[in-house]
Amino acid sequence: MRATERTTSLLLVLGLLGLAISGLLFYQSQNHSELPGGPVAGVKILWLGSVLFCWYWLPAVMLLEPRMKGSRRLLSIFLINMLLRAIIELLMMYQWQNWHPWYGISHDLFSALLCLLLAGKGKSRLIRQYFGVMAALFLVETAFAWYMLHHVQGSGPVYYVPPGREHQALLTATGLVVVSLWAWLAHLLLVTWKEE
Repeated sequence: MRATERTTSLLLVLGLLGLAISGLLFYQSQNHSELPGGPVAGVKILWLGSVLFCWYWLPAVMLLEPRMKGSRRLLSIFLINMLLRAIIELLMMYQWQNWHPWYGISHDLFSALLCLLLAGKGKSRLIRQYFGVMAALFLVETAFAWYMLHHVQGSGPVYYVPPGREHQALLTATGLVVVSLWAWLAHLLLVTWKEE
């Protein structure tokens, strides 16, 4: 294994560990404190960690990978889009408390379109596949936000789907999507990445 491959592998593992730890802490704080947004189901934390890995950590690691030199512009465009979302959304949710699911839906649809455009510009199979799957994830996230908009109520702002029987179908679907996503990620990282 080359030094760059070891570094990339280490960065990916560190990202997973960091997201796992922060996910547990977030789950505890969101469900056991007065943070705005309401309680969050455990499987939704798995979804959140999975998309954070895919939308932030993975493209950042790919930017550092020498074999991705030809795709850095595409990855940078995507990452800037997502970093702007993170800053604005976190401020709206936790500082100004004026976030609404329609904002998320709007950005999800924009990002799905952006990913399809970036996939079309990709020169490598890995990049085309990555952006194609990211477009699909944004459409899934749109469906989740739509569900929340119509089926989740709270006394204050609601940002997450809570645990409960009334949401069991969505939570089960979320779990299936997370498992499918990680199966794809395993293939991407263990097979497709090696072929680049």
